[in-house]
Amino acid sequence: MPADSPLLEQCFDRVLRAVPSMLERLIADAVEGLQQAEQQGRNMQDRELHARAWWLLTQQRNALVQQFPHRLERAFHQADNEGQTSTLARLSDSSLLSLVDDSEINESLESARLIQALLPVVEQSLSMVDARMSSLIGLDTVHAEKNPLRPSVFVRTLRDLLAEREADPQVRKLWMQRMGPPLGKALCQLYEQVAQMLQKANVQEAGYRVRLVADFQPSQLAPESTRSWLEDGHGRLAEERARDTPSGPERQTGDPLALRMGDLARERSPLQHEVMQAFLGDRQGAFDQPLDNAFYEQVRRELTRVDAFARLPTQDPQALEREHRQRRELPAVDRPKREVDIGSQLDEACWGDWANPHERSRVLLELKHQADKVSQAVGLDVVRKLVSQVAGDPLLLAPVREAVVALEPALLRLAMSEPRYFNREDHPARQLIEQVAQRSFRYNDEYAPEFEAFLEPVRTRVQALNAQGGSDPAPFATALAELRSSWITADLEEQERRIRQLDAVRLAEERQELADQIAWEISNRPDVFNAPGVVLDFLYGSWSLVIASAQLANPDGGPDPKGYRKVIGHLLWSTRREVTLRQPRQLFEVVPAMLQTLRKGLEELGKTAEETQKFFDALLKLHEPVLKLRRMRARADGASSGPVPLEQEEGTVPPELLAPATAEQQKPRPAEQPWIGVRERASAGFDDTVVLEGDLPDEELADGLATVPAEDPDTDPVRVLAGLHTGDWVDLHSEGQWLRAELVWASSKGSLFMFTSRGGRAHTMTRRSCEKLLAKRWLRPVGTRAVVREALQKMIRPRADEPAPA
Repeated sequence: MPADSPLLEQCFDRVLRAVPSMLERLIADAVEGLQQAEQQGRNMQDRELHARAWWLLTQQRNALVQQFPHRLERAFHQADNEGQTSTLARLSDSSLLSLVDDSEINESLESARLIQALLPVVEQSLSMVDARMSSLIGLDTVHAEKNPLRPSVFVRTLRDLLAEREADPQVRKLWMQRMGPPLGKALCQLYEQVAQMLQKANVQEAGYRVRLVADFQPSQLAPESTRSWLEDGHGRLAEERARDTPSGPERQTGDPLALRMGDLARERSPLQHEVMQAFLGDRQGAFDQPLDNAFYEQVRRELTRVDAFARLPTQDPQALEREHRQRRELPAVDRPKREVDIGSQLDEACWGDWANPHERSRVLLELKHQADKVSQAVGLDVVRKLVSQVAGDPLLLAPVREAVVALEPALLRLAMSEPRYFNREDHPARQLIEQVAQRSFRYNDEYAPEFEAFLEPVRTRVQALNAQGGSDPAPFATALAELRSSWITADLEEQERRIRQLDAVRLAEERQELADQIAWEISNRPDVFNAPGVVLDFLYGSWSLVIASAQLANPDGGPDPKGYRKVIGHLLWSTRREVTLRQPRQLFEVVPAMLQTLRKGLEELGKTAEETQKFFDALLKLHEPVLKLRRMRARADGASSGPVPLEQEEGTVPPELLAPATAEQQKPRPAEQPWIGVRERASAGFDDTVVLEGDLPDEELADGLATVPAEDPDTDPVRVLAGLHTGDWVDLHSEGQWLRAELVWASSKGSLFMFTSRGGRAHTMTRRSCEKLLAKRWLRPVGTRAVVREALQKMIRPRADEPAPA
């Protein structure tokens, strides 16, 4: 280890500054636990022992808090010494066994068990520290036993310090037992801080290198009387062999990967990505060698250890309920991720015996004891590793991840007959996990009644699969079929409603596309030249939609099934003032029928009277000179045959109506988004859009958009919206609640989007509305993926930036 490494010293300093407050919390928790044990003690002797233990610990509190950091600092700087021999290792010398007190052996074993109990809690964060710390101290591969911050260093230092302050081993044992659980959580937080510190300093992770070889033969083991227990790099119990090198032949597989069978027998085998990659891709039977006696002996020891852990107290249900109550009060999208892994204590009310991690571990070890080949043992570890990966997937709600963890016993049994079954995409067990995970993406709130209705049948099937106890995959296929059937039944009404909603917006899009084409055809008519702009706007907009709607409704009726195209000529002629003033009789013959046709077409389209009144008012103004001329002639009543001077009426028509269309108005422009009528808007979910937009003041939205850096693709609303595709999920804030919604349709021009949430409720929004919601983070895209495939890839590739093998 580089003695002058500034970064390493910074890591030590970070830990040592946190240690005093950490130890104070450990002591406080231990005192509280001892006091409760005193009150609940069944006999006077136990109560007196617990009372003395918490009183003595209270007396030693200040001294322990002051001395522990200094002792720990010395331990950190000594921990890299490869020749360092722990108290446990010194016991391997048979000549010293007679000189060592049994209590010291028991205490050392108790410490080793405590370290083993810490490992499930700190495993994930510790593995990151192991990899980067090995690289920091100049190693190419991971050497967990050389990590100066490994859990065994903390436990040994604390144990030795307690031994100096208290002579009674029974009291020390109670102290260590009570400090163990909170120590695991505290170390987990420290390791996360150190890992983040090393990551920010660009310290790369070292790699793992293991090979699958035959282990020692039973005849090569030292006699039971001289066999000892050693702590490995993380304090796991490991058997000391009589020799340092295996005399058994290495299996010549052509693959540089190897793993000792003694390690393969463990509850948490050190199988790394290279071994799993070789195993899942094995076509030559390289893993079909038989297991030896050393494997089975280690399995039996692991079972003994698991039975010992089964007697430890489980998580307090009241504390768990308080945690759930606090989480339930937070918005669904802002709740912190609830950690779940293969070592988690689950809710016994939901999962029964399989809620306890030691019960699931016992199934694993019992199956290993029944295994005949290396492939079966490795297959069991692959299943456990995959369950662990899925349990840590942040995209899944915690109860879904708990369901996968609870299903582990049934999944493990399948590996006995088909060790590589998870490599098959069509295997019923893999499909069951994948489809439950994909279905769960519909929900964003684990406490919602809708999610509970989804999860309850899943729980029932998980419990049934665990209870059936065989290695036949058929029950998994049956369970999946039953779940699918219930999902389809639940979705029928929602699907019918979605079809109606999609039909409405798709018809609007198709109608708009046809209307744009019709508008272009109208613009090529010779009689549109110098027509009033207000008339061309009407023809290119509303009336093109009327014609398009009629053609779509009557596909066999020809190009003009209801005569709506024919009225275009009458409308353009009736607004040419220089013609109609000279032919008023013809105008009076044409206008009534023309107006009737116009109103009928607009009503069929779904235009309301309020929407069209402005155009008809303008049309009346355009016809007013002729109408006024008729009134003047009526008043004359034929008294005079002279012509009425037309120039007297020019001032009665607003100039903007008389003005011919501008060059910009002369040619139609395709609509940015489809026009949707009032009835269609209700069906397509535009009502929700109005509410959402009303909740977002324009000024506030403008500020929100301005604060988002456009060059950041992860936050820029325009880019985020462009990255959404049909089938993607989002969290949508609507009417005061967060909904999980699916993008089911987007217009071809990307100007209109339809989402649907639970119950088939539609939310159709314009592009601008979506961008506003994204800017305020009231619309949040939700990542989804093939859960099992992603878990397998993480298992077999060393780093996230390396491509997974085919």
